[in-house]
Amino acid sequence: MEEELEINYQLAELPSAQHRAGLAGLVLMVQYLRDTQPWFKECEGVILELNNLNEFGVNIKLNLQGLQALFDLTYKAFTEERSTETKIKKYHRVEEVKVPDKKDKTKTKRVLRYFYTVTVPQGAFLSNWDKSNDNSQRGLWIKLWRDMLWNIVRGVPATRNSFNHRINGASYSKDTRDIWEELQHPDKITGQSGNYFLGAMAVNAENIPTKDKARYQFLLHFWVFAAQVYCPAVLDKDGKRKLAGYALAIPDVAKLKNFCRVFPQVLKERDVKKWGYLPREAVIDLPEEGALDLLLLLRERIEHETGDQQLQRMILGIELIHAEKIGNNIKIRSINTVEPVKEQVDKYKRIKKSYWCPWFRKQLLVNVLRKQPDGEELSNFLEIKPWTDFDAVLSRIPRTWLQDSTFSHDARNLFEQEIGIKMKKRIRDYAQIIYHVCQGYVIGKLKSKYKIKWDKDKKAYLQDGKYIVQKEADEKKYKIANEAFLAVRSRTEGKAFIDYFVSTFYPFVKQDEFVNFTEILFNQTDDVRAVTLLALSSQFPFAKKEDNQPDEVDAA
Repeated sequence: MEEELEINYQLAELPSAQHRAGLAGLVLMVQYLRDTQPWFKECEGVILELNNLNEFGVNIKLNLQGLQALFDLTYKAFTEERSTETKIKKYHRVEEVKVPDKKDKTKTKRVLRYFYTVTVPQGAFLSNWDKSNDNSQRGLWIKLWRDMLWNIVRGVPATRNSFNHRINGASYSKDTRDIWEELQHPDKITGQSGNYFLGAMAVNAENIPTKDKARYQFLLHFWVFAAQVYCPAVLDKDGKRKLAGYALAIPDVAKLKNFCRVFPQVLKERDVKKWGYLPREAVIDLPEEGALDLLLLLRERIEHETGDQQLQRMILGIELIHAEKIGNNIKIRSINTVEPVKEQVDKYKRIKKSYWCPWFRKQLLVNVLRKQPDGEELSNFLEIKPWTDFDAVLSRIPRTWLQDSTFSHDARNLFEQEIGIKMKKRIRDYAQIIYHVCQGYVIGKLKSKYKIKWDKDKKAYLQDGKYIVQKEADEKKYKIANEAFLAVRSRTEGKAFIDYFVSTFYPFVKQDEFVNFTEILFNQTDDVRAVTLLALSSQFPFAKKEDNQPDEVDAA
């Protein structure tokens, strides 16, 4: 009788989020083999079983044939033909094709294209759980996962051998036998590297080797199947987004059985709206947004099933790794952990739904993710003002960014949706005062300087008794608000700002608010300046958009 192994795993004993996600990935892989692959059921002598699967761990029972079946699915790959106009060393054919002329789109030109073949990882169950996928294997989410795997986790070509040997359903046994031999001594200490544990080095800067147990390292073959992939974007000087690597949101599993039940449905229900060649939902403005988005997806699925919003009953948090391939090197930009705090997820849901401007959203997300100061009450932490640090942001960004209509939309949205939500009355009052003061200033200036006023009954603008088009009035409003905005922005010193505010806006402050507001103006000058900049920005005209995302992304 062929030798069998039985390995017991408990979540509490595993050393990292990647290991715990790996255990979840292993369970999902075995369940997928057992439930959806007819050939697996027909194989005689194969042992690959999950025994006593519960919230805290599982027993894995397997033999060499079972391990072979598991690895053949995990590392299954196929070939795909691609082409380029750039001459490369390895190509199998050349073809002359017609392509649109970049200078004159109405014409075409003939170019040589060099065709070559690449290995593409199948992705096991992930390709089946991407509802944008079809027989062409070009689903948005699975393509993103494959690109990440080839650029980050398997960014060095030498680490792809397990895939290269399993192209188009081929079986391969060398790596299986090597792992099988290691698992004969499951607690033996073995070397660790970034091929398994992302971010690890075989030897660190102090020349200390990284070690792991053989049975723990075995789990690291599967954590990529439980991670969600996102693409952080940065803005160039013109305000256009450019992709900056990948953000991997790795769930730190707390309840194994429950997570393995919910996670497949989360993947199947992901939004498949396109943004260029990417899923729109995957493009984010801050790496940690990937963690917040995965928390939101998990919570919405749990809430749909049970009405419960307690994420802590399923995961301890999300480990977020931002990595980017630079040349032939994989750079780990940051590693953070985001805990499943209900209030943070609630705020993120509002930001995701209601805000359009990338850099505006980024600052809101930074404020949402601010760490709680040691020793402070949670209530104080949750009442971080939504305009925190916006004075610094609005003072340093390029002026071209301010002309984006999505910015003025978000500034107005901040006052209409965020100000007053779970905020102290004192804070809500002075923010509302500034908003109405700036609104009154723009309307008053529009009337006194340009003789333009709003007709509520006709819902149109009047100038000298004649109705004018909306665009003409909007241009004048923008000019007034923008001049005041730039004047406030240029006055970074407290006294200079106070002098300008008093001379320009105080006529629009109600008399019964003078005393209290004056105290706030002098004692909380930075806050007042930030809110004033946002309030003036909210008066800029903005375009209405059905889609809350920009139209295109520039690849880095």
